[in-house]
Amino acid sequence: MMKSLIIGYGVTGKSFEKFLTANSIAFDIFDEDITKLENKKNILNYLNNESISDYENLYISPGIQLKKYFSVSNLGKLNYISDLDLFFQNNKSLKIGVTGTNGKSTLVNYLNQTLNTVSSSVALGNIGNPLLDNINHTKKYTVIEASSFQLEKMKKNHFDFSIITNIQNDHIDFHGNYENYKNAKLKICSEMGKTIFCETDDYREFAIAFVSGIEPKLNVEDLNLSDLPFRLQKISPGIINDSKSTNSASLLYAINKLNFRGDLIICGNPNKENCKELCIEGPRRVFIFGKHQNELLNILKHENISTFENLDEIFNILKKDKNRDILFSPGNPSGADYSNFIERGQHFNNLKEKYFD
Repeated sequence: MMKSLIIGYGVTGKSFEKFLTANSIAFDIFDEDITKLENKKNILNYLNNESISDYENLYISPGIQLKKYFSVSNLGKLNYISDLDLFFQNNKSLKIGVTGTNGKSTLVNYLNQTLNTVSSSVALGNIGNPLLDNINHTKKYTVIEASSFQLEKMKKNHFDFSIITNIQNDHIDFHGNYENYKNAKLKICSEMGKTIFCETDDYREFAIAFVSGIEPKLNVEDLNLSDLPFRLQKISPGIINDSKSTNSASLLYAINKLNFRGDLIICGNPNKENCKELCIEGPRRVFIFGKHQNELLNILKHENISTFENLDEIFNILKKDKNRDILFSPGNPSGADYSNFIERGQHFNNLKEKYFD
C-alpha cells in the first residue's frame, strides 16, 4: 500500500499525524522548517511534482502555499485532502461554518455557548481547537471558525449553515490580492445549506437570534454568556486588552467602537496586508513596540508616535499617569514578538498587574 504525505507540521499537521496513526495509515511528513521534525524518521526532504508521485494522498495544512511548490497547471491535478474535507467525511454533527475578516471568533464563542444551553455543541477550527482532534465527537452541533486558508483548500462544502461576518482587506501576502482572499472566504457559501451574511456587529444578539431559529426551545432568560478573552476586554478601569486584534480593520473598529481618545499600543507584523499607509485618528498618543517597530513606523500615520523595544518600556511611562486610558489593540499578527495573540494578551495582563496593581 502506498504511503500518504502530510505537508506542513504545525497544529493541523500534528492533528493529521494523530488521525493517520489512529487509522493505521502509513505516512511521511514534509515541512520547510526541518527543526520541527527532529526525532522524526518519516521525513520528505523536498517537495515538488516528482517527490509526491510515490504518495497516495496528500494531507495539506491550511497555511501551505501550494503555488510555491507546484506549477499552476499541476495544482488542479493534486490529490490532496484538507482538514475540513476530512472532518466532513467522518463527523455526523450539524456543522455551522463561520468566517469573516473580523468578529468570527467572537461570534463562534457566543454561538457555541448559546447552543450548549439548549442542546450540545463544540467550537472547533481557527478558534484554537483542531478539527481532527475532535473528529469523533458526538455532540449535535459543531461550530467551525473557518479561515481563508482552510476554505481555499476545501474541496467540497458540507456546511449545514454558513455565516459571513464581513470581508475586508487581509492576508494579501498569502492570497496575492483582495479578490483571491474574498473568493476564498466566499467558498463557505453552500448550495446545500443556508448562508447568512451578518449585518450587525452585535454578535451576541445575532447568535441568540440564530440559535432561536434552529432551536425554538431556547430560553433567552437562561443565558449568561461570557465574552471572548482578549477581544475588547476591559481588565480594569481605563485599561482594555484587545490582543485578539490581528489586522488593521479590527484595530480601527476598536478605536471607533470605543470612541477612543487615550493611549493606543500597537505591535506585530504588518506585512500580511501589504498596507502602504494607515492613518490613526482619535488616540492622543500611539506607542509602538517590538521587533517590527520600524515596519510599523513606516506605515502608521499619527502626530504623536513613539517607538520602544518592548512592552515594559511603555508601562514604565504609563505608570506615571494618574488617569489612565489605555487600549492595547495590536492590529497585526504577533510575528516575531509572540507565538500568538493569547501569549501577548496574557503578557499585557501580567505587566498591568506588575506596574499598576
